Amino acid sequence: MLARLSPRLLLLAIAFFFLLSLLTLNRSGFDPKNIKPTIPNIPSTADLWKDPKHGPSKPSPAIKKFWAKWANIFHESRPQVEPIKVKEAASTANSDNANGERKPHKHNLGLSDKVINGLHDAHKSLLQDRGGLYGSRFSNQSRELFSGTGIVTVAGGPYFAPVIISIRMLRKVTSMPVHVFLESQGEYEPEICEHVLPSLNAECFVVSDFMPKDSPIKPTHYQLKALAILFSTFETIVYIDSDCFPVRDPAEMLTSEPFLSTGLITWPDYWVATEDPVFYTIAGMTSFPPGMPARSTESGELLISKNIHLSSLLLACYYNLFGPTHYYPLLSQGALGEGDKETFLAAAVVLGLPYYRVKEHVATIGYFTAEGDFKGGAMVQHHAVDDASVHNGTYATAADSHKCRPVFLHANFPKMNAGRLLEENKLTTPTGKALRIWGKKTDVEKKFEGRDIEKEVWAEMKDVSCALETVIRDWRGHGGICTRVKEHWSAVFAEGSFLSGII
Repeated sequence: MLARLSPRLLLLAIAFFFLLSLLTLNRSGFDPKNIKPTIPNIPSTADLWKDPKHGPSKPSPAIKKFWAKWANIFHESRPQVEPIKVKEAASTANSDNANGERKPHKHNLGLSDKVINGLHDAHKSLLQDRGGLYGSRFSNQSRELFSGTGIVTVAGGPYFAPVIISIRMLRKVTSMPVHVFLESQGEYEPEICEHVLPSLNAECFVVSDFMPKDSPIKPTHYQLKALAILFSTFETIVYIDSDCFPVRDPAEMLTSEPFLSTGLITWPDYWVATEDPVFYTIAGMTSFPPGMPARSTESGELLISKNIHLSSLLLACYYNLFGPTHYYPLLSQGALGEGDKETFLAAAVVLGLPYYRVKEHVATIGYFTAEGDFKGGAMVQHHAVDDASVHNGTYATAADSHKCRPVFLHANFPKMNAGRLLEENKLTTPTGKALRIWGKKTDVEKKFEGRDIEKEVWAEMKDVSCALETVIRDWRGHGGICTRVKEHWSAVFAEGSFLSGII
């Protein structure tokens, strides 16, 4: 048809079709300014087994030697008073109104002078006598031990399935290498660690491999996070939980303020901070520290530079190793989410090191039931560079909120483990209709700059479940995972399906 047109008409027709294509792209949310560098393609699951066997990743001898010294110092500086028992958990009521600068929490554990003095003496011996954590030598030690930038996470057992999905999702935005830490050799799965993860530029390390053979310390659960960050050979680290992934390249934050000047960025949780003020007495501070945010910390994601924060990372390890018995109760008093989450910020504050806490409030995505009840499904944290620009030293208010781009999605409840989701019936309404657990497609695309994140995650879950349903140990004996994930996909995301998924 175009061949029969005059040259002038031909040029007009080409211009018309070009403008039409631009309009179509703009309607779909495309913006030429947002074109990102090409990221290596995610390998298809069919090619997973073609990769050469990777073999277990061994601990760095220098880091292992460094840890042996500090494990001994921690043991010698251990609390030698009875474990702290929380008689009544601190309340997080009215946390929605928690804003501005933190005030001492009124609730306290009622510790005796004997316990307070015993904890203070042990803490002082670590900071000043045995460990000397106030010293300035740690930046030089960091440069000797660590280099490069990467992502660190903790997985194993039921967390292997979510971490594979998480890494496949992060490969859409970044090519940074990933270190996956497991608690012990019992969690090591050769098929996953030697084929699946290496195909995604990720490798497994085992925390217990770093421990001296006669070590009395047997870390588990919440204690593993700080150790994983310390044991990784990376100097600059983006830590993410196994059920968390970035929706933008986190490198944007690592090469900009406020990270460059602070070396530590943390994100807010839903609830007000509830540490017992006596913690700061135990830590040798003369008064309650000013400038901390009213809300507690959510440690599903963390940015840290060891050159600046190796000493505070070591102190965070101390708080975690003796966390279940002493420091978790001190820092949360039994409130919601008690665990490692307060230890990183607390360590930096005690040592007087710089940090930045994102002020934009954590957002929640989820769906409404037929009765109008909201069911949250995932946490959304916001870009630290945007946050520093938008809030500029102030705290988020209703008027200036929601101006920061999302950067992390933490699918904490329910976790993206297909086998368990299917068995726990978290994907259907009471009448059996499949639903979108992160909300309507239009709302999700509005929040994530045109991306239907839930559909993307389920595309990965469909691919992974069909390739690995007989490989991942946690899924063995749970037959039909691939078929059931495909059924959910067809019901919710396939063309012509019930896209809103909400009654």
